[in-house]
Amino acid sequence: MRFSMTGFLMWLLIAGVSSRAYAQEKKVCDLVTKADVESMLGVPLPGTISRSGPDFDNCDYTDVVQGQPYPRNPTFVNIGRRSSPAPNPAALDQELKRIDEKTYDDGIPVPDLGDAALWVASPGSRAGTLVVFSGGKTTLQIGGMVTRDQARTLALKALGTSAGKTGFVYGTQLPLVKPALARPAKPGQIEQLTFDLTAKAETGNAKAQFALGNFYEFGMIGPDGIPKPDYPAAAYWYQEASDRGELPASFALAKLLRDGLGMPSNPTAALNLFRKAAVSGYVPAMVPLSYAYGELNGSPRTRTDTSGHRAQHWAGAAAEAGDPAGQLIVGYLYHQGLNLPPGAAKSAGYKDAMVWYQKAAAGGDCVALMNIGGMYFNGDGVPQDKNQAQSWFAKAEACNGGNLEWMRDKAARYRERAAAGRLPAVQAGPVPAGNAGTVDVERFAKNVLAMLATSLASAALTPTSNSGTALDVNYDDLLRQMRSIRQSACLRAGLAFANSCQ
Repeated sequence: MRFSMTGFLMWLLIAGVSSRAYAQEKKVCDLVTKADVESMLGVPLPGTISRSGPDFDNCDYTDVVQGQPYPRNPTFVNIGRRSSPAPNPAALDQELKRIDEKTYDDGIPVPDLGDAALWVASPGSRAGTLVVFSGGKTTLQIGGMVTRDQARTLALKALGTSAGKTGFVYGTQLPLVKPALARPAKPGQIEQLTFDLTAKAETGNAKAQFALGNFYEFGMIGPDGIPKPDYPAAAYWYQEASDRGELPASFALAKLLRDGLGMPSNPTAALNLFRKAAVSGYVPAMVPLSYAYGELNGSPRTRTDTSGHRAQHWAGAAAEAGDPAGQLIVGYLYHQGLNLPPGAAKSAGYKDAMVWYQKAAAGGDCVALMNIGGMYFNGDGVPQDKNQAQSWFAKAEACNGGNLEWMRDKAARYRERAAAGRLPAVQAGPVPAGNAGTVDVERFAKNVLAMLATSLASAALTPTSNSGTALDVNYDDLLRQMRSIRQSACLRAGLAFANSCQ
């Protein structure tokens, strides 16, 4: 962890209660005492220093004592509280921007602490810095040789019984309007499902809010059988769920913002949401986040010293997590010699490229199949073999067939459930033939997505929806299936190696 007083002084630019309020409060050194920190770390800290001013209150707990021998492995813990006279809703975004542009660390959201909180740590590091934002004016930082859990324990002592929660909203709030529902005299099955799901979403249930947003995006079908997405309504409920920590909702809202669906395109807000999901371990967000950083790195106006590094990091994280799209990117980077030490020959990456392409191909990535064929065609790291090349090209050409068969099967099983009265009926339209055109396949895929959106909505209304329901569906599995169908339709449209396919 690159913790330094220089970094801490940069952090002081982020403001936190006014000096007048501090005059009536205990100092942070009294709230979190030396004995508290010593007990937690199990070492004496004789070098403690406390400082305070009109807008800050700070304690350094350390075993470094001036004039005495320097410890071989010094311990340093800092607890600081900062104030500003006026609320600053941009404080969280400012800190995330600083982390992105000035460090190689990750800012990981920490739930149930303050109005917003981040654990800032280098990948793989146990030590780091906890930053807690409260009330728009107060910012608490605990950093140094502490783990996330230790920092959280100390923060709770400093914040008291309220844990710093005031209800203040940090970040840029999108101008989204809650969709209005007009109940007809005799609602149909789909309308009734919408009312029931809205009622549960309004209780603050994040999974219901996400399912409702998903239903507005994919589940609305017009009288002609063609999907009629309501993107503004979807975005509203995605944001509600995202604010409550539902990572698939952050991911879904980020895609709407990235692609400008239902609202003006907002790449910065999209990147922030992709990052929020990715740093918390949501694998589907990692490749789109890699693309978002890559676009920053490719533009002189937005390039930063770290954006290229972060683009490669998140592609690698997705690859290590088993995401075929991430494995494809890592393979491509090796194939082009971009993942190699300075001065290395491009051909030095061919062996690793083949390994990652094969992993991606095994996961169903059609482009990886094509690239393996290209390596055999050109003799990149393997003996040139045009028969092998043609075989892999043929596999790539037929790659989507399996997904189309899966969609046919899913549509048939869904219609059986609807006919039995277990789910609202949604017309899937005619099943496209094996040689059907792109438009037919895309329309069919959208209808299957509508079926799955309805299934997800029904699952969200079932108390056991997280562990399987009477519908024999699983919340996370449905999301994976929907992602697979969207990618298949995207590939059919010829957008194989594009950000919009993620």
